[in-house]
Amino acid sequence: MTQQAIADPSRDVLLRARDGLILHQALYAAAKLGIADQLDSGWRCAADLATELKVHGGALYRTLRLLASQGIFEENDARCFKNNPVSKFLRANVPGSVRPLLLFWGSEFHYPCFGKMLHSIQTGESSRTFLSGTDGFEYLRQNPEQARLFDDAMTTMSELVAPAISSAYDYGAWQNLMDVGGGHGILLSQILRAHPGLRGVLADQEHVLTRARERGYLGSDLEGRASLEPCDFSTTSRQAAGHT
Repeated sequence: MTQQAIADPSRDVLLRARDGLILHQALYAAAKLGIADQLDSGWRCAADLATELKVHGGALYRTLRLLASQGIFEENDARCFKNNPVSKFLRANVPGSVRPLLLFWGSEFHYPCFGKMLHSIQTGESSRTFLSGTDGFEYLRQNPEQARLFDDAMTTMSELVAPAISSAYDYGAWQNLMDVGGGHGILLSQILRAHPGLRGVLADQEHVLTRARERGYLGSDLEGRASLEPCDFSTTSRQAAGHT
């Protein structure tokens, strides 16, 4: 054994770093398949899950075993799994769920871009533009399903941070507040509820506002204090830059 082959904790940091890529996609697969919802009633064996989900049994077991080894799901000696305090946040439509974020992060809109990071560093060109021939917002306009994933992910992120943001600043010192690129409007709704004297404007692209109306965060008791205005800040920014 050469001296270079001796275990070195510093080198191991680099070797372990690539595990994040595998774990990332394992979480995406679990979210996409709805594994945590399948386990909501208790222990389920991997073979039974594979049959129900119409996937390869061995591959599913190895994926769940990986996640369990990282503290996501719990495994027993019979190759069966159940939810634990971590995996419960992979369920759909439960308070605090991060499933929409994992679905977006593993999506064809988001994940492939990292494979072209070197290209971006070499050229300065966005990897998304290189892969799709257009910028991100135009791509989302052309791909409604990916746009919905993006909007749901951004709403989930806003749900996680909105309480802290709405209480961290005295927005009540103002009469009106506009959230530009505010998505479904959950952050604005939290701020408006924390400051009853404030009026708000949600500004985003029309297809986003359509879904914001469906979600209704700015409806009901906030309907008289909030308005939705179409806005494409990327176009506006380019136009403004052309006049400077």
